[in-house]
Order: sequence, then C-alpha cells, then structure tokens
Amino acid sequence: MFRRILAATALIVMLSPFAAQAAERTIVLNVDNATCELCAPIVKKTLSRVSGVKAVMVQEANGTSPAVATVTFDDAVTNVATLIAASTNAGYPARATKG
Repeated sequence: MFRRILAATALIVMLSPFAAQAAERTIVLNVDNATCELCAPIVKKTLSRVSGVKAVMVQEANGTSPAVATVTFDDAVTNVATLIAASTNAGYPARATKG
C-alpha cells in the first residue's frame, strides 16, 4: 500500500511541471475577406471547431477595418499558428494583432 502511494506521489511530482505549463490564452486575430453578414458566423464556427478552443467572439468588418476574432484556447492543445491556418483554409486569411 505504501509503495503505491509513493509511486502515485512520484508520478504527480514528475508530471506537475507539464501541467503548470498549460494555460488558457486569448489571442486577437484580424480576419480578411470577412465582409458579408454570413462571414463572421462562418469564421466563428471554423475557429470553434479547432481542438482546444474554449470561446470565440467575432466582430464584423466595417468599411475601414477587417473582422476581428477574439479566441480563448488551451495552449497545451492548440496554438496560434493552428488557429490562423484554420481561418485561412476556410478562405479567411488571419493574422495575430500586435500588442
């Protein structure tokens, strides 16, 4: 019994640095070509389907700026490059905003 507890404790101690590295992140993407009323929902659905994404909000484009997607995701499961690729592959090229 003591050996099992000791083994479990050792396993938890060994894995804890990996768990500490995973975090929820939020990124803001400028999304091009999303100029119609149906584009924002398509972008939202596309980004929501990426594994690890927790939440997506998309503001429609206006005459002077592109659509903006705010994505909250688990960075242990996905990353910004994957999010950009998903949007771009759906026909809506995206790029991370600075700052």
